[in-house]
Amino acid sequence: MYFESDKEVTAFRNQLNPYRKQIRVHQQTDAKWGSRLRLEGDIARAELIHLISTVMANVFIEEHLSDVIIHKITDGFYFSDPDEINRIYDFTMWILFETDADNQYLREHVDTANLLQHIFFLQLKEHTSVHFNGIIHFRLAQFLDFVRECVGRAIEEFKREEDHQAFIDMLRHYIEKKDPCVDLVHIEQDENFIFYNEKGEVISKDMLRMWMFQAPLYALGLHENEFNLSPLIAMSPAKIKVYGNDPADPKILTITNIFQERVEFKMKGTSILSRGE
Repeated sequence: MYFESDKEVTAFRNQLNPYRKQIRVHQQTDAKWGSRLRLEGDIARAELIHLISTVMANVFIEEHLSDVIIHKITDGFYFSDPDEINRIYDFTMWILFETDADNQYLREHVDTANLLQHIFFLQLKEHTSVHFNGIIHFRLAQFLDFVRECVGRAIEEFKREEDHQAFIDMLRHYIEKKDPCVDLVHIEQDENFIFYNEKGEVISKDMLRMWMFQAPLYALGLHENEFNLSPLIAMSPAKIKVYGNDPADPKILTITNIFQERVEFKMKGTSILSRGE
């Protein structure tokens, strides 16, 4: 196999290091084709092809994928602001490689590394001599289309995050200018918040609706049937104490972003009666 770049050769050989007892690499320099690597292995041909195709896929990811993604962001979707490009790049890498349910859905449950490895595998299966850059330029159309789709979805996520941040900023400014309506509200973290007044008494939904009726929820983009954020915006507490087990809960992060230093998070365990102290 042939590589044009010394960096590609170094990355390839580094990837093969764990298998150096099974696979021997003989390297020569070719004036026309670059570095020629001849591989000898003590393992079955099918296993060797699978291993080498995995290594080649990893070399592409290590040496070329970032440039491919940035090219598609700038030339394909015409973004030029460095901060926006970096955010979209981060979203794209998240979609391509992370393992949580959301990004697997966004990439339609395709395994990125396996898709790329399979393309290299087919080339190695059909040819005893391959040129790494030849495969990149002429055989990766399916993979590059897949990356472009993921960049498009990353842009959608980026715009959704921007819209959400603009919404949070607007609510923060509203709260900063508004005088607090109550001194203290306690919140118990659950699927939906449970609200307590400063005496530790549960605030009923009817009472929450009364507060919400008095606030310009519609103008703020909030819904009158939403009972997590809307009641807090309506009550505009001077202090919010949250009791729960997950400070990274998106609902908690949202109210923290809006109310900032007014929010105090405490782990569950404090009794309701002592919350009014």
